[in-house]
Amino acid sequence: MNATRRQAAGALVAIAMLVAACGTGGGSSGPHTFGEPSITSGPGAIKVVTTTTVFADVVRNVGGSRTDVRSIIPPGVGPEDYEPKPDDAKSLADAQLIVSNGVGLDDFLNRLLASGGGGNTPRLVLGEGIPAITIDGQPNPHFWLDPTLVKMSYLPKIVTALSAIAPADAATFQANAAAYATQLDALDAELKANVGTIAPANRKLVTFHDAFPYVARHYGFELIGVVVANVGQEPTAADLAALVENVKAAHVKAVFSEVQFNPKLAQTLADEAGIKQVVTTLYNDALGPPPADTYLGMMRWNVDHIVEALR
Repeated sequence: MNATRRQAAGALVAIAMLVAACGTGGGSSGPHTFGEPSITSGPGAIKVVTTTTVFADVVRNVGGSRTDVRSIIPPGVGPEDYEPKPDDAKSLADAQLIVSNGVGLDDFLNRLLASGGGGNTPRLVLGEGIPAITIDGQPNPHFWLDPTLVKMSYLPKIVTALSAIAPADAATFQANAAAYATQLDALDAELKANVGTIAPANRKLVTFHDAFPYVARHYGFELIGVVVANVGQEPTAADLAALVENVKAAHVKAVFSEVQFNPKLAQTLADEAGIKQVVTTLYNDALGPPPADTYLGMMRWNVDHIVEALR
């Protein structure tokens, strides 16, 4: 083996070792210094428990003061690395509606329900019935990263579920959803215009895991590859070597990762592929601190950072 090949092999071993450190990310450890956005609940508000902060924010915008919404998973933490806690089952037991995404994203909820929390509570599974993009034969659950799917699929389901619990407030839920849909339309137009400032040849994404196929489809990006096919499952040295070669061949300008994952792996991949731009501050499964503490803010934050790196 010549010196160049020995150096490449050593680098790949180092990458593989770093993957092991990425099972739990920085966002999931330590105290949280920011809280969930809140809308003041009125008397007799419907108690809703969602699996993630993203869905909690969308439900709040439909329910308004007629809902008291809480997320099982705290801000900054994704469902891939979340371990349910005893208090989570109690929250479910007190809920009048449980909201999840389904399609494999938040399967921990099934374990909580099986443990006796909220087993008879009405459930809303937002991802049910949405035609999914399949990756390696598996449906991808990250529908909400396309705002049009939130508008067309999530909002009507939330209105129906809340109206079934509080029929007298159905008109309010409809009006709130319509107002929020207008905000989603404005956001989508803004994001499309922002992405339009990137040269078409530079609209290529390399991400830590496969959270962005709906972003790519809707906003016209090409997905070059992901570092980790399944969160918590280490890629092989051969997989990583192939990714480095694909990234080089595609002349990718940046590598992207999310806050909850260890940033070292993305940086090492970028170094091996000769990429100078590394963005490790994206959010998708969880909201973050301001200005990414709402769904609208999170989407704007992500696209702004992607555009800045690729423009």
